[in-house]
Amino acid sequence: PPGDTSHQAQRGSPTEDLEAACGGGDVLTAGLAIKRRPYVQKVSDSSAQVGWVTSSGTLEHVKFSLPDGTEVMDAGGVVDVAAEHVGDQRQMWATVTGLQPDTIYCYGIDGGMQMTARAGFRTAPSRDSTAPVRFLAFGDSGGGGEAQHALLDQMTDFPFDLMVHTGDIAYDNGTLREFEANVFGVYAGLFRSIPFFPAAGNHEYGNSPNAAPFRSVFRLPGVTGESWYSFDWGPVHFAALDTEADYDTQMAWLDDDLASSDRPWKIVYLHRPPFSSGAHGSDTGLRAKLAPIVQNRGVQLVLAGHDHNYERTTPQNGVTYVVTGGGGKGTRPVGKSSFTGYSADVIHFVYGEIEGAQLTLHAVDATGVEFDSLVIQQ
Repeated sequence: PPGDTSHQAQRGSPTEDLEAACGGGDVLTAGLAIKRRPYVQKVSDSSAQVGWVTSSGTLEHVKFSLPDGTEVMDAGGVVDVAAEHVGDQRQMWATVTGLQPDTIYCYGIDGGMQMTARAGFRTAPSRDSTAPVRFLAFGDSGGGGEAQHALLDQMTDFPFDLMVHTGDIAYDNGTLREFEANVFGVYAGLFRSIPFFPAAGNHEYGNSPNAAPFRSVFRLPGVTGESWYSFDWGPVHFAALDTEADYDTQMAWLDDDLASSDRPWKIVYLHRPPFSSGAHGSDTGLRAKLAPIVQNRGVQLVLAGHDHNYERTTPQNGVTYVVTGGGGKGTRPVGKSSFTGYSADVIHFVYGEIEGAQLTLHAVDATGVEFDSLVIQQ
């Protein structure tokens, strides 16, 4: 049976306004050397980066503009010489700064005689913005199978501003080729316009002791590198942890990070679940370290993956924990525990809406049915 279905989300496209303003970002020339289509990363209220992979012998650059064509910046592409790559392909990044909050900007890659059509993205809102914040979260997705694609078809019916991922992005071993096939090959149409902020899962470390491909293909915020980090989106503070790395180091960082945030909403996400009735079950060692910090620092929501199911807890000392590990790589049976509010073994994502003092989280399956929801009041 479904859970709480009394809070149905309003549907809409995540990219329609951006495509109307800027275009669809298609590769215009068949001979263009771009091997991975452009995607936005590290979007803030004042800056952004664009990544792509090229086999061009000359350096492409990125033209950033307003929808009316007014040029904002012509940013040279910089080769990430440390990034993992295939053959003569190179990981490129271009950075634009000095942007205004909650504003649509357009970009296109210029390779001299060859260009990509413009695509668009929107900067993060300012801290004091009263506009709703809408985010999509999912985990355990990247196997490239039918369920992953079916879920993607439903994602595009929800008008989210950003995406977070609870880990296990590229099965089975987090290799560069698996990222190309099962991540960029699936989500390129979203990634060109929607910021994506993933947490690393155990499968990102499958063939690499330091998750090198994960670190190569994403540019994520934070001074700790790309293993754990935080960022702000309007009135919301997000913090991503790496449950394959040292817990004590991260907990000290997280405590300081949350203590220094003045945002009224705080969301933590990570791969291994502190509370779970699924096949892997609760990581009780992690729970013992994490729960006191999130309780004391005013975190309202913790998102996890690893178990291939959906489960939300009842509030645990004021904090709700949700396992969203049904992103497309199959499901496994899930039971119920004393802390369970609702659980189901179902392919799904969750869609969050934050407006004022209320957060509504919607769980949606691969047929588009909203089978559970949750409301958190401040």
